[in-house]
Amino acid sequence: MLAACSSDEGIGGLDFGFGNGESQAPADLRTTIPYEVELTGIDDHEEQLIEALNAVSTARRLQSRPTASRAGLQRRAEDDVERFQAVLRSNGFYDGQITFEITEKTGDDAPVEENGNPAGSENNENDDVTANDTVNGTASQDTVDEADHRDNGANGDNGNNGENGDGAPTPLVLTYMIDTGAPYLIASVDLVIVRPDEVVERPATDAELERTRLQIGQRATAEPIILGEQFGVDILRDQGYPLVKATKRTVMADTAQKTISIKYAFETGPKANFGAVTVNGADEVDQDFIAGYRSWRAGEQYSPERVRETRRDLAQTNLFDSVIVKVAGPVGESGEIPVEINVVERKMRSIGGGVDFSTADGPGANAFWEHRNLFGAGERLRLGADASSLEQGLSAEFKKPQFLQRKQALVAEANAKNNDTDAYQGATVDSFVGVERPLGENWSTTLGVTAEYSDLTGSDSPNEEFYLAGLRGILRHDNTDNPLDPTRGTRFEINVSPYMGLTDHDTNFTSVSLSGSQYLSIDDDGDYVLAARARTGTIIGEERGNLPSNKRYYSGGGGSIRGYEYQKVGPLDDDHDPLGGRSVLELGFEFRARVTESFGVVPFVEGGNVYARSEPEDISLLWAAGLGFRYYTAVGPLRFDVAVPLDKRENVDDDYQFYISLGQAF
Repeated sequence: MLAACSSDEGIGGLDFGFGNGESQAPADLRTTIPYEVELTGIDDHEEQLIEALNAVSTARRLQSRPTASRAGLQRRAEDDVERFQAVLRSNGFYDGQITFEITEKTGDDAPVEENGNPAGSENNENDDVTANDTVNGTASQDTVDEADHRDNGANGDNGNNGENGDGAPTPLVLTYMIDTGAPYLIASVDLVIVRPDEVVERPATDAELERTRLQIGQRATAEPIILGEQFGVDILRDQGYPLVKATKRTVMADTAQKTISIKYAFETGPKANFGAVTVNGADEVDQDFIAGYRSWRAGEQYSPERVRETRRDLAQTNLFDSVIVKVAGPVGESGEIPVEINVVERKMRSIGGGVDFSTADGPGANAFWEHRNLFGAGERLRLGADASSLEQGLSAEFKKPQFLQRKQALVAEANAKNNDTDAYQGATVDSFVGVERPLGENWSTTLGVTAEYSDLTGSDSPNEEFYLAGLRGILRHDNTDNPLDPTRGTRFEINVSPYMGLTDHDTNFTSVSLSGSQYLSIDDDGDYVLAARARTGTIIGEERGNLPSNKRYYSGGGGSIRGYEYQKVGPLDDDHDPLGGRSVLELGFEFRARVTESFGVVPFVEGGNVYARSEPEDISLLWAAGLGFRYYTAVGPLRFDVAVPLDKRENVDDDYQFYISLGQAF
């Protein structure tokens, strides 16, 4: 049995220390011998192995504090032999051989062997370490007693440290010769499972090997072998054993075949079902409301995935700074195990705001006040105000989680705005009440009723009022990794909203829109991202002149096609004011490059158009291009974009537009 894989500490248990914490005065350079350290014999492709050896080397770490004699350097080298042996075994090389030599460094940097023999072979009967040796993870003392070294230099080393022409000691070269030998491979993985009523010993199945991330024939490195034991615990927990524990891991080496056999042992304890739920730490939030987030039914078999899901859902409520969900106590006589939910509540109220500016939309500002636990059961109320040169308004949003069903929420919103754009002027009021619920992983839906009032004057519409009632159905998909700065994943949304007029002149139409975006990270860190988006929509049932101005499609500006003025892409009247349309198409592409930790550049191209008909005959697009700059903050990137219209229209479009805001464009 090889101890290199028999401890969870692995090589991490070695002392990389810096002595006992006592400061040491710099030694006189004329009483110490500077030296260099070299590693030879290792394949250049073994980069991780070389890095690990250098990391544990005492001689490397104390190179800036040279010893007073060759004997002191030899002690450091002997200490490294044991450390290196542990590293080799942790990387699957169980037959590794390590020797070293100390030579003087000549003027042309060529080392000269001293006395014709490797220094590592003198006065050391234990330098040769074989595959049967045990490395227990305990390092020898790696700080050097300088007084002892000076004595060794005077007596054991004949007082001759070597000097160059100016009286300073001649530098030394410590060279480790490392023969890794052939790597050992995993030959078998067996399980010993001790249940309350039986003991089962068998080979791991292919599915279990996949879960433990081990393969027959892979190199027998320590880390995956150690982690495989924890994965084995997870497998048994998934089978309904909440109290399972690993007992003994045995790793046997076959030196003839160069293979490793692994045997994991587990005690499962009794199988259990979920029992009573206790909530601790709740003060303002109702305990029954918290317990209602449990993702299991009463009496259901224990599952760690259900526990993780409950913790994740509670953490996403933004009500708590900390959430811990765990089993508590032994399995009862009824076969049930109690569960504890421990929470630390956060502040329930917050205020905030922001500003933005663009040459197309003008300056803008917003502010909000939010309460996330209005009646004690996670009800969220958010009141907001927005103001810009184009629009001023008030808004209110309410959300009650766990409405009638788990994960289902009651949502309501209301908005009152005054509009003053080139397309229309006047007031609008709208409201919505519905339910929101997830539909599997990363999918959600919203369905409800809406009522709207508008009193607008548009370019081709009379000054009249509209009273509308309708339905709103939204299907969303979002698996991106960050809401403000996504680097991977996809977003998709389809919105279907039929409306009917409530006044004498019936206005009946249906608006359908689809939008989506895709994010592809070129590198592992997400510093270079390709991003693309698209939007299309159509209105069925009424001609453009019979539609309320605010229900038509518009395009152009910071949220659609940068480089063109707000709402100016599409049909225009004789005064170059937007008329809107019954269909729209938009495309956008960005390359997001994070040049430093704080700054990035984003070249982009966007195009689109608005059409008078619901099914346009000629799909022609107006294109724009630009360059953006990003300053990355803790809450998201600060955005500054400059764009120019590539299809500039005479007396309509400006030469350029720029935009300042928080978050990516999409």
